[in-house]
Amino acid sequence: MRTAKNIIFLMVIAVVSMTAQQISDRAIVDKFTKTVKELYRTVDSAKSDHDCADIIASIEEMEKEFASHKELLDRALYPDDYSKTITNLKGRLLVRQKDLGLIETQIVRIAELESQVRELSGKINDLTNENEKLLGAVKNLQRAHVLNMEAAAMDKALLDSLNIVISRLHQNLKERDKLIFALLDSLFMQYDIDVASMNDVEKQGISVRLERRNVLTNIKKSIADNLKFLESTDLSPNDYAEIARQNQRFSRQWNGLRPKIANIYLGGKQKNNEAVLIDSMLSTWSSKVDQGTWKALRVLLEKGGIQLKPFSSGDEFTRNFSEFATAQISNTKQEPSDVRLKRFNTFNDLVWKTDLEPTWLPVLVGSGKITANQKAEIEKRFESWHGAITPVPPIEYVLVGMLILLLLWSLNRYARKKPFTTQSQ
Repeated sequence: MRTAKNIIFLMVIAVVSMTAQQISDRAIVDKFTKTVKELYRTVDSAKSDHDCADIIASIEEMEKEFASHKELLDRALYPDDYSKTITNLKGRLLVRQKDLGLIETQIVRIAELESQVRELSGKINDLTNENEKLLGAVKNLQRAHVLNMEAAAMDKALLDSLNIVISRLHQNLKERDKLIFALLDSLFMQYDIDVASMNDVEKQGISVRLERRNVLTNIKKSIADNLKFLESTDLSPNDYAEIARQNQRFSRQWNGLRPKIANIYLGGKQKNNEAVLIDSMLSTWSSKVDQGTWKALRVLLEKGGIQLKPFSSGDEFTRNFSEFATAQISNTKQEPSDVRLKRFNTFNDLVWKTDLEPTWLPVLVGSGKITANQKAEIEKRFESWHGAITPVPPIEYVLVGMLILLLLWSLNRYARKKPFTTQSQ
């Protein structure tokens, strides 16, 4: 009895599986047929080389999507098959291109660029999804790290994992920024004329492409994620240098693009408002980079035992550091020499030699926050401070004494020789 029940149960499972497979196969065939019909309608309504290029890219995309189902489609489309259906569709497009009097090479070029746009768009979406996960991982790892610190049990493996995730996220953010503007280049390269010279139909065409690829949305998302990265991670001087360069590069590219956006969406209040919002977000990002840089530098200096007057710019930092060094130089009678020497050595060992001179000063110059002259001024003040408080080594006294003795011996010898020379004359 139990055996009969098992057989019936297995038969039911087999029937259900076969039915599910048939439904799945039917769905694939229906989707393919629907896509082909839509493309035929699009071909018949094509009016420009860009329309034709879009269709070429759509056909290529369809081929990639359904290539793995070729055998199924061959059976379902009989007496036609998968390959013949694609060939007929491309032939219909070729006839339409000839009717419109379009140049094949131009269409192929635009289609290639559109294909690049699709590929870049896919990569941007993939990076956006991965970055969301990485930002979540950073928060979770930081929370766990804080708990470990509170329990006085710092987990090195946990900290290493956090640093790896932060590094990966930072690299992803840079890569996505680069891809966004590469996508924009591919979009605008499809047109051989300047945006300002486009007619309304061409502007409408490129605006549709920009919206289809979520360009403005991706730009806003990229800035927002860069801001989140700044606010949720502890960064080194080199991180701040790279972020500052990244911010400058992004701003420069956006400023080059913005007039084109304004021209395309001329009269489109909503899109122009989005451009204004991007301007504001970029300004906030730049401000956060500056604030983070100067805050990190203040923390570094305090680690070395010195506290300058508040500073939030290169001019203020240079001036306040120079004032501090000058005060230390002129402080000879107010504090014992050993106290002053200890302060200098602490700063020199913990900050100047390890971070400020080899890393921070070049970083600040490289990111445009101080000038080369200001860097030289800071180094000069440090050397003056060093010279004013460093005791003279005993060997220098010995050398000076020997020099004085040598000078006295030379004078004495000269004095003895002079009368003898005069007498012989």
